[in-house]
Amino acid sequence: MRNAMILVAHADDETLGAGGLIQKLLASEWDVDVVIMSDGTLTVRNIVEDNRTDALTACKRLGLQREPVFLGFADQKFDTYPMADLANAVLELRLEPDLIVTHADTDLNLDHRLVCDVAKIVGRPKRKPIAIIGSEIPNTSFWNGHVFPANYYVDISLEIETKIEAFAAYQNELQPFPHPWSREGLKLLSQYHGMQCGCPHAEAFSIIRGHSGLLP
Repeated sequence: MRNAMILVAHADDETLGAGGLIQKLLASEWDVDVVIMSDGTLTVRNIVEDNRTDALTACKRLGLQREPVFLGFADQKFDTYPMADLANAVLELRLEPDLIVTHADTDLNLDHRLVCDVAKIVGRPKRKPIAIIGSEIPNTSFWNGHVFPANYYVDISLEIETKIEAFAAYQNELQPFPHPWSREGLKLLSQYHGMQCGCPHAEAFSIIRGHSGLLP
């Protein structure tokens, strides 16, 4: 069995960036773990938002059998921790993935960029090949003055509705259109990437390290 680790900064990133891919991996009998670097709470909006319970619901809707793992780092403060502490927290899980799905280093959010660096560290192919791909997080990928460097697409035509319903579990994050974190926004983005690759709906990724046989 092949193992995938969805390594993201915050609760909701796993669904926004790879909610369709997660479903396809599970259907192909991959073993999938979601690892969230933060503690699942958000305090930077002058109120405390606890997304941990919603993350459990979202992951269940995507079909995951195991609950997401929260590593407990403070949201939007990853730069206050030594990189070694961030990376070691992941390594201590001893997951040994064949594929890591993480963030892209072009993202506006600093937490996201740091987690991308963590993925490169923990994904060093010392004992076996490990593929790494960066996911697109709608809004923080859009608003950094860089086009998301999409070079790998996953057809999620059969998975898009479940992805949207999974994200809808995040009561603090679901927004009205035209916000990218709206039901309509998520569907439009999937259609846009579908047009790029020739299918009705797709998720876009950026290959950080590809390997024959390890990309779904």
